[in-house]
Amino acid sequence: MALSKKLFKHSTRFFAAIVSALIIWAALNQGSSATFFTRIEYLLYDVRFNLFLPITKQEQSDHKIAIIDIDENSIINEGRFPWSRQKVATLIQKLGEAGALVIAFDVVFSEKEVNPVERISHAVPAEVFNQLPPQQWQSISSMADADEVMANAIAQHDVVLGFFFQDQQEYQNGQLPPAVFDVPSAWQEKLVITQRPGYTANITGLQSQAGGGGFVTMFPDFDGTVRRAPLLIRHGDQLYPSLALSAAMRYLFIDSLEPQVVEVGDVLAMTQVAVSEFPAPTSPAGFVTVPYQGPAFTFPYFSATDVLRNKLEPQALEGAIVFIGTSAIGLADLRSTPMGPQYPGVEVHANILHALLSGGFPYKPEWQAGATFLQLVLIAIFMIVVLPMLGPMVMLVGGSLIIMLVILFNGYLWTLGLDLPMAGALILTLFLTATFITDGFLKENASKKMLKGMFDQYVPPAHIDKMMADPDSYSFSGESKELTVLFSDIRSFTNISETLSAQELKHMLNSYFTPITKEIFDRNGTIDKYVGDMVMAFWGAPIDDKNHRGNAVLAALNMQRITEELKVAFKQEGLPEVNIGVGVNTGLMNVGDMGSSYRRSYTVLGDAVNLGSRLESITKFYGAKILIGEDTFDHIEGFVCRFVDRIQVKGKEEAIRVYEPLGLDGEVEQSVLDEISQYEQAYQLYLKQDWANAKDAFTLLHENNPLKLYEVYIERINDLKHQTLPAQWDGTFRHTSK
Repeated sequence: MALSKKLFKHSTRFFAAIVSALIIWAALNQGSSATFFTRIEYLLYDVRFNLFLPITKQEQSDHKIAIIDIDENSIINEGRFPWSRQKVATLIQKLGEAGALVIAFDVVFSEKEVNPVERISHAVPAEVFNQLPPQQWQSISSMADADEVMANAIAQHDVVLGFFFQDQQEYQNGQLPPAVFDVPSAWQEKLVITQRPGYTANITGLQSQAGGGGFVTMFPDFDGTVRRAPLLIRHGDQLYPSLALSAAMRYLFIDSLEPQVVEVGDVLAMTQVAVSEFPAPTSPAGFVTVPYQGPAFTFPYFSATDVLRNKLEPQALEGAIVFIGTSAIGLADLRSTPMGPQYPGVEVHANILHALLSGGFPYKPEWQAGATFLQLVLIAIFMIVVLPMLGPMVMLVGGSLIIMLVILFNGYLWTLGLDLPMAGALILTLFLTATFITDGFLKENASKKMLKGMFDQYVPPAHIDKMMADPDSYSFSGESKELTVLFSDIRSFTNISETLSAQELKHMLNSYFTPITKEIFDRNGTIDKYVGDMVMAFWGAPIDDKNHRGNAVLAALNMQRITEELKVAFKQEGLPEVNIGVGVNTGLMNVGDMGSSYRRSYTVLGDAVNLGSRLESITKFYGAKILIGEDTFDHIEGFVCRFVDRIQVKGKEEAIRVYEPLGLDGEVEQSVLDEISQYEQAYQLYLKQDWANAKDAFTLLHENNPLKLYEVYIERINDLKHQTLPAQWDGTFRHTSK
């Protein structure tokens, strides 16, 4: 017995040690790029990047980097994109005149532009075409050749053209720029750098005149976010630079480079690429972490149309490296990044160039794996030994402190430029804290079961869990707050009950109430009471629910769907058909644990509650399945509702609008939407007291769909057209019965 107690005492620690070992193994062996740990790591990476950005942001460097933006304004003023190469040539010339040193295009010119002279030569008769000498036509053709004009402009300036690498070898279009490094024969089978067999490059006439070229291919992580980018990609036996790296080389008058590699077993892994005094640390595949300097538009942007129209401030681009790209939504070069989901792709290249010239690349050191393992082991040992000795609240505080220390230490290393993983340490700490806190709170399980037994008759299970987790936050004393109430009643229940035995009636009601109650609970509702065939529920207490209106209306729609399904089952059992009416209303209500010293109930009271009951009762009058009040309707979204009437219920002087929900947006047939539109037009005729046309409109609606609602208005029109109505008549109908 003593041995079993001792084993039981240490069973939680043993379990924690086993799972901790598994967590450490998983954190250090992320075989798939889409593992759970990787997903969490990416999330933490993005949060950390934004959180520490003000600390790690580089000071403005001596190198001016700007972006020439083909924005929406440029497209409006200059015409749709792609523009003629002649306009692009003008843009290059204007940038050169403005003092730009290097012009890098985040645009690929992979197809020739049609020469208008060639088009004319095929369009006009030969006798007309031959009126000019061939030399003259050739001269005109040369002047009109947009590709040649752009090539001449490129030749006069230091231009870097972008191109795409492709995964498929069959795509090899255009001319690649000169490579920056020839892979030695000794490296051929060892170098592990990213390779791509295909490409889509610029036409020969343009690339041959350019100072260089760089790939603009993006490599998002599996979640679509661009966090890392390659500086070099291998094609064949040569390495080609990214657009940012090529621009840096042109700016620094570098024609070739040699990446630094280390031998790891039988392979060569790249470690860094240097074009300035600030080497860029890379992954073995040649990737760098993109050192974002801030959100989109952190770098200076100049609209392309302003450049073309000479609207730049003097010296704005003097001595600058400029990237030409787009932030226009329609041109599809917006990327998801840690800085946000709509980040111009051209600015990704600008960030990389900034770090190539001024430093600031975060990197993973070679000792990362060992440091991570040591950190995880120390956390596991400390928590497994110490936490079981503490009380639950102290455990929570201790676990929170460890998490805070992990975050602060990791953030401090980040400010030093070190990118170390954090997900494993946080998950391990959270797991161990949760495990030992759970073990401690199991001792209090009996009292929580008592609390659950008191309230699970009318509170959803999810609500009970929240209440037990923080009981001090919930009060069952009376309070006044805005809630939504729902009443549901089986129609003609008296007649149904007379045809069934007591046992059959009990079976039918149980079969009905069970799925209806589940639906209310699933929508975060609270059951108030069952009275015979009536169900009363409300939303917004004891747990606050910002969407209490929408949840109540959705529950009402689903209750009608459930009832239709029950009809089939009841018919098979020989039970009567069941139909229900539902009333939903929102307003200020008194809610709390009310009753006597003998019996109490958590319930709602007030005029808004009474109005909800009235709405349920008049569903029969209009032939509607569900009626909701105007306060409910005015604050819900995503539902298709039909206006029913403007009414005064018995005992109330204030008129309200009443609506019938028909379904969710996108789930209601177009014919029903068209019918609602026709009904609204008919109702407007009714309000204008155009009785003849209103009656014709409602009659036509009734012929197409014999709803009782249309009958109500036809009968009402027949009565009202013989009455003298007040000048301010607004169509309100007074219900004289409950």
